[in-house]
Amino acid sequence: MKRALVIGASQSLGSHLATRLASNGWQVVGTGRRPASEVPGSEGFAYERLDLSDPEEAHRFLEGAGSDAYDLVVHNAVTYGAIPGKPPALDELEAMFRVNALVPYRLLHGVLAAQPTDRFCSCVVVNSDSIYHATKQSAPYAATKAALRVLTTSLADTFRSAQVSVATLLLGPLPDPRKLADFQRVAERHDVPVEDVKRAFLRKANPFYVIDDLIGFDACYRSVEYLAGLGPAGNGMVCRLDGGSAGSLI
Repeated sequence: MKRALVIGASQSLGSHLATRLASNGWQVVGTGRRPASEVPGSEGFAYERLDLSDPEEAHRFLEGAGSDAYDLVVHNAVTYGAIPGKPPALDELEAMFRVNALVPYRLLHGVLAAQPTDRFCSCVVVNSDSIYHATKQSAPYAATKAALRVLTTSLADTFRSAQVSVATLLLGPLPDPRKLADFQRVAERHDVPVEDVKRAFLRKANPFYVIDDLIGFDACYRSVEYLAGLGPAGNGMVCRLDGGSAGSLI
């Protein structure tokens, strides 16, 4: 049975990826900050609490499940900061960089270095298209994701001669529950279809989007499958599923 590790599987996209992999016959280990009782679908996979803001937890994980053999590793964990749109204090900014870039880099390096040489492992690092169009509100978050992008390139170079590939999946706007709830409230307040609210949001969020709906989790899952299926040829690849007019594959 193939084994997968999904880092950041406690909600939204990460939970979807873990449950989909499990339903398709994978043996899945998923991690997240929340307790298992608050994680939807966690009964379908092995769930371990892992808070990336605590370096000691990352170290303990590497000594346990992080040292196991995997066929697929997906990194999806993220933090958006305390107050969106407000410039973060220095300690908050440092915490964002630790969770979104620095600890993931060290964690993935440890996991991939532990993989056996007779078994191929694909690693897909989920990132954000915000690195290409940061605003004054999103700039701190986008900077952390840009740092992750650079460090992911370093991982691809580090493990280029090993039985490992490291690819990046750059995503655009996703249908996370909070965003969908906000759309519904706006639609009810103005008595308009929620689809109109989505289209207005996408046009305002990024003038280069050429989509009229949010990017579904199923499309994200199929993109992860595609990247993992490339084998060694996928090392260093960037797949853009961002809804932008630049195209989807680079």
